[in-house]
Amino acid sequence: MARRTQLSIESRSEPWGVVLALRGELDMATVPQMERELAQAAKGGPAMIVLDLRELDFIDSTGLRTLLAEHERSRESGRELALVRGSRQVDRLMTITRVADHLRIVSSPEEILA
Repeated sequence: MARRTQLSIESRSEPWGVVLALRGELDMATVPQMERELAQAAKGGPAMIVLDLRELDFIDSTGLRTLLAEHERSRESGRELALVRGSRQVDRLMTITRVADHLRIVSSPEEILA
């Protein structure tokens, strides 16, 4: 029987932008949910969107492509995208694939203000 993946996303507004905290797995099955949340977060033109990956257990190549596509959309619209460092597995995949070389990665949302 196929494993069912789950993703929950908690959104919160900050004076400087929007934080989306991801929990679970970002993969081919859950990317559409993530894309809807990103589109909703971008409404109103926040200066920054932060994706908090600390509770993300897994990300596949579809998830990585979504992060890169959002980075490009953000740049084109004058918004910044930042990621909060994820689990060891997520960090390792981002390093191996060199996705981390193209994105701003911080240790916590609070680091954005520093």
